Amino acid sequence: MNLDFGIFLTTFGMVLLMEMGDKTQLLVMACASKYKTRHVLAGILIAIIALNLLAVILGTAIGGIKVIQDVVKAAASLLFILFGLLSLRQEEETASCSTGTSTGAILAVALAFFLAETGDKTQLSTLSFSALYPDSPLSVFAGSTIALLIADCIGLAAGAVALKYIPVRIMALISSFLFIAFGLASEWTTLRENFAVDESKALIIVGITAVVSLLTAALILIFGQLKK
Repeated sequence: MNLDFGIFLTTFGMVLLMEMGDKTQLLVMACASKYKTRHVLAGILIAIIALNLLAVILGTAIGGIKVIQDVVKAAASLLFILFGLLSLRQEEETASCSTGTSTGAILAVALAFFLAETGDKTQLSTLSFSALYPDSPLSVFAGSTIALLIADCIGLAAGAVALKYIPVRIMALISSFLFIAFGLASEWTTLRENFAVDESKALIIVGITAVVSLLTAALILIFGQLKK
């Protein structure tokens, strides 16, 4: 199983281009405001390795099982919104961005990143490359893994820099609402692309979810202030 440098560069270049500016970089920035950098990096690394191993081992097989992608995407959308609301609650309970144990932080980041990237275009491109180059799984795995790490380390660095200029409390609030926005965007994409819901109906569903999420967030903030 030799490393083919040409295949490595092809996979690396394509995945890096797809990931730059992707919504997952915003997710990484949000995580950077809540957890220590080393915990975020460890969580991202675990998720990336797991995602790419799945993509390379399964090849195009999972890509053909559409129902799996649909269910995962739908669940992920709601989980991100829930994560944002829970983060908001935690922010009201403590102003520290290093809540919880290091293991809990790493697992939280890994789970969030794994859900965000499962069935995403970058993972599907890795699936495609592994099917296109079945004799070079190591090249595809290495190219995709390094590309994802570089792209998301940029997001991590941006989040760390922002913390130097924005108070931790404000960053915690921003990150909570970023998770909610991320979930709503994911819900829209899932409804339109995975379940083929027409635009007007999808807009109504996402709108209802947004209203419920914002009302819940407002209640959390109000009760948090009343406790003080």
